[in-house]
Amino acid sequence: MPKRKMTPFARFLIVMIFVVPLAYFGASWYNGEDPLNVRQYLGLDTPQKSEEVSVKADEKESEKNLQLRIEELEKKLQECEKELDELKAQAKNQE
Repeated sequence: MPKRKMTPFARFLIVMIFVVPLAYFGASWYNGEDPLNVRQYLGLDTPQKSEEVSVKADEKESEKNLQLRIEELEKKLQECEKELDELKAQAKNQE
């Protein structure tokens, strides 16, 4: 059986099949990601358990609170506009 020589491009492709995934996983691991969840499988990183609490807001109360908040913000806006007008008038007087 004759010996066949492998071309350099074929060698390059075979090497890239192994190098590219290793480089991807290494870079992901270095950046703090875990692409295959290896840490969970090895027991290094336990998933955090979080409690989910669902609270249904009272629509009437939330509407009242929102309305009060809107009124407060409108008052602050008016005060800021007055202050801005005063500062503009002072700036014009100083020129």
